[in-house]
Amino acid sequence: MKPRLYSKYHDEVKPALKKDRNYTNLHQVPRIEKIIVHMGLDATLEKSALEDAMNDMKTITGRKPVVNLARKSVSNFKLREGMPIGCHVTLRREVMYEFLDRLTAAALPRIRDFRGINPKSFDGQGNYSMGITEQSIFPEIELDKVKRTQGMDVTIVTSANTNDEALDLLTRMGMPFAGKKALGADGEAEEISKTDEVAELIFTACKGAGTDEEGIRNALFQLSNRKEWDAVVTAFAERHSDFYEGDIMKCLDGELNGKEMSRFVVDPLRGKGIEILEISKVEDVADRIAASCEGAGTDEGRITDAVYQIQSREEWDAAAAAFSERHDEVHGGDLMKCLTEELSEEEMETHVLKPLRERDIKILDAPAADSDDSK
Repeated sequence: MKPRLYSKYHDEVKPALKKDRNYTNLHQVPRIEKIIVHMGLDATLEKSALEDAMNDMKTITGRKPVVNLARKSVSNFKLREGMPIGCHVTLRREVMYEFLDRLTAAALPRIRDFRGINPKSFDGQGNYSMGITEQSIFPEIELDKVKRTQGMDVTIVTSANTNDEALDLLTRMGMPFAGKKALGADGEAEEISKTDEVAELIFTACKGAGTDEEGIRNALFQLSNRKEWDAVVTAFAERHSDFYEGDIMKCLDGELNGKEMSRFVVDPLRGKGIEILEISKVEDVADRIAASCEGAGTDEGRITDAVYQIQSREEWDAAAAAFSERHDEVHGGDLMKCLTEELSEEEMETHVLKPLRERDIKILDAPAADSDDSK
């Protein structure tokens, strides 16, 4: 099975680039040739530092790294010729696309206060380089086993002849650039604001062959408050009035189902303290549990996130009442019946009872045997 980005490049990006840039030959369309991942190390560190770095790189890339040796001696740095000073991996073909997919969809959004990567870090010949300060942003790395924070450099080598072509290629492949450039009506490049950019990214992700949920999530990670979200709504209405009548919420609701809407829109924004849906907390909890209980399987993680919003027995009872009013078609509107029938006893304990118990909230009466023993 071909990687997702490989299929996206050949099915969507390549034809779009050929059409938009008027290439006469298909071989003129720029492509990603290889990705080089490099970790540099202080030569004075203990030997285990190199082994740890190589293990981390092997975990992240899936390939055994090559050790870099010093080419000459430098006394000021206590460096001798032949000493190991780092390691690197060169990725090509399927492995390259898989790494880029994980980098853009999973690793970069985990950076604290991530606002996009620098769109000016091209070398003039279509190659892009970026630095990563710590290896822990990759989900493959187990934080408990990290002995030292280790940064790395990632270089993406493309066949593009200019920076503009490479920027266009990588943007279409999903690289979350900050303050990227867009073509104006006169065909010249113009700087667009962050809110305009987010509106464009959401529009691009929603239109075409299927909705790009990860693209939407990466776009929303650039927002930091409700004011910016409202500006994005306005920008979307101005720039795309012919798409769902310029209504960004109608666009998202139309392209995403309820579960996707929660995962790729509501949750990322709520994680930043941005509420875009005018709904009470107890109604939100009821809706989340209902969405998790119906459809294709129960999402226990989503139920846990919902339950953690509850702070008292009164709020739980209010959520149960809201569930009954709003979702009478799901297990007859009975919240507890929904949970107990969709979750096993172990899942019920892990995802409902334990989170509530941590805040001294009891929703089930103790068994009679327990009460007798207590006497």
